[in-house]
Amino acid sequence: MQTAGSVNILTDGEIDRIAEDAMRVLGEIGGLVENAVLIELLRDFGATVSSDRRVRFSRGILDGFLQGAAAEYDEVDGLEVSCTLPYGRRAAYANGVECTAGTYPQMYMALDGSIRPHTLQTVSDMTRLADHCPNFDRLGAMGVPSDVPGILSPLYMRLIAWRHAQNKLSSCGEVQDRKLIPYILEMGKVMADGKKTSLRHHTFAEVELISPLKFMEAEAAIFVDMWQRGLLCGIGFMHSTGGSSPVTLAATLTLDLAESLFVCILYRLCYGLKKLWFQMNASVLDMKHAMFCFGRPERGLMALGMGQIARRFNAGLWASGVFADAKVTSCEAGMQAAFTMIPAIMAGSLGLECFGLLSGAEMGSPVQLIIDNEFAGALKRFARGFEVSTETLAYDVIKEEAVGGLFAGNEHTVRHFRNEQWAPSILSRENLSSWRAAGARSDIEQARDVAGRVFKDYWPQGISEDVERELLGIIESARQKLL
Repeated sequence: MQTAGSVNILTDGEIDRIAEDAMRVLGEIGGLVENAVLIELLRDFGATVSSDRRVRFSRGILDGFLQGAAAEYDEVDGLEVSCTLPYGRRAAYANGVECTAGTYPQMYMALDGSIRPHTLQTVSDMTRLADHCPNFDRLGAMGVPSDVPGILSPLYMRLIAWRHAQNKLSSCGEVQDRKLIPYILEMGKVMADGKKTSLRHHTFAEVELISPLKFMEAEAAIFVDMWQRGLLCGIGFMHSTGGSSPVTLAATLTLDLAESLFVCILYRLCYGLKKLWFQMNASVLDMKHAMFCFGRPERGLMALGMGQIARRFNAGLWASGVFADAKVTSCEAGMQAAFTMIPAIMAGSLGLECFGLLSGAEMGSPVQLIIDNEFAGALKRFARGFEVSTETLAYDVIKEEAVGGLFAGNEHTVRHFRNEQWAPSILSRENLSSWRAAGARSDIEQARDVAGRVFKDYWPQGISEDVERELLGIIESARQKLL
């Protein structure tokens, strides 16, 4: 039995129409590329480039590109570091789906409910907490510190990710200024030497297209600089229906497919990646308040649609994260997470991200992070599905205990219950009288206590003091030269 990639909501004809229009977008409308190196690379590939730097791909070029796609994922060093890059082992090592905490919140909700900008201390605390949570496989940046100069924050975010996590892959792809790249490279070399790992494992970057269909000068320059240094740089994008894409979901899927193919072309030309990797990060621009809302059912629908399209193209899929628009940990936050996460799994996404966030991606919350760790465990169980075999069908066990028997004491139950049943640590497992006798405490109260204990008692040491001093020295050098 398979949960991932198990739902079809589009007909074959509807997929054909979306794919055809995506090809027309790339062939007739094209995309703006504000970088001379990439323009020449794409021109050599066969694209046409107009005087306004609009790049277009003929149907023949696109068909040839698709025919050259590989069924298997590429074995390229460093792909595991970013969700914008096609790494096929995510699901295998993460019990069905990779779960990533964090992703660049600027605000922090403390345990007492107060809200303030993130600082070095609060980002460090959230990193320690996420590292302690057993159901997260990877940590993104757990916050953007406000108490350091903005241009230096990506360097500090990397330091915090490495220093305060020892159990998880933890790093940061933020690069908002090309001037930072030499320092990121220098920090990566220190980490690679200290950890005896590859340089790419510590030096990746992530940039965004400005949707629709625009690779702007600053982002393109970062991508090219990283690529020319032999380092990986992922490219993401995120449409808002009614904002940066048409309000209709079919048209937004069309643009998502077009931009996914454009990014795949760049990955093929620069990194030799032959596996197609489709992204579905679109959500809704609220027409009343002009807020980019993530926790909407439309997001889940588009994930299911893109998952089906990805299967048609034999592509991998990343269907983004567990964003909640709610401002506090609440029923609203849980509903919004469910709108996005369960469809993403059923669409076949290899990973889920942004656990622990509220108000879109604006705010990190330790209470929400603990609740989301519980949710991540349940999602992994859902993604894993179940086995149908002679052993699990258990006809002989049914025959033995029926009619009116109790299976709880059967050896078959003892063998299988830990694997078959998800065991929550915070969500209710007892009846009302037991719950009342234990203090009648809510999930939020329990999560707050768990976070408080971790903040007090858990002090991971992800790097040695010597490595930390070297990294701080590099940041200080950047401070002197860039400020």
